[in-house]
Amino acid sequence: MKRVLVVGGSEEYSGAVFLVGIAALRSGAESVVVMAPKKVAWALNALSPDLVTRKLKGEYLSLSHKMQILRQLKTADVLVIGNGTTTRPATAALMRALCAWPGKKVIDADALKVLRGNKTSNAILTPNAGEWKLLEKNRDIKKLLAQNIVIIKKGMPTKIISKTQTFRQKQTNRGLDKAGTGDVLAGLCAGYLALGLSLWDAAKQACETGNTIAELLTKKKKGYYFLASDIVQELKKS
Repeated sequence: MKRVLVVGGSEEYSGAVFLVGIAALRSGAESVVVMAPKKVAWALNALSPDLVTRKLKGEYLSLSHKMQILRQLKTADVLVIGNGTTTRPATAALMRALCAWPGKKVIDADALKVLRGNKTSNAILTPNAGEWKLLEKNRDIKKLLAQNIVIIKKGMPTKIISKTQTFRQKQTNRGLDKAGTGDVLAGLCAGYLALGLSLWDAAKQACETGNTIAELLTKKKKGYYFLASDIVQELKKS
């Protein structure tokens, strides 16, 4: 498995899908296609020649894009959704529909906020503290984990949870609280899934890689002054 499809972005947020896509490429994906609203996709083309884009009509993703995305998914091995999408009703409906896709997925950010019930499987979920509270409120966590789900509970420290095991990171770098670092983590998970790793192994490798680079950057910059884009930049050296 080598091909990743990222579905995300909105008029306000174009950087999120860039971080996801580049992190996926640098961690194992052979190709990354980003499906995003037209203006976001054009911005990505200007930022990187390495990301292929599919330009969708409108300023936000909506259920009207579902068939185009499902056609593109026939050529993808891993799907990433939720980064920079917003939770507008039409976008939320699309995110919930894509959560039902049976292939390997990374579900992050706004897609986590709108997921209802336990209608997803075969996925890595990457909630921050606020998104974790919504998960607990709107879903049965035990039933969710039973559907081949691995959850990366971001925080200090980060935890990884599956139906059968739990991993607690000994020390999570404080700089990973910054905006955009979660998008990098989602991309790392997708890249490792594209390499053929299991959900658990991809999640664990992604957390360890991100944390190791964060530690190096902290020493290099003499503090937690690095950005999410610095992590992506450092990936090419690792």
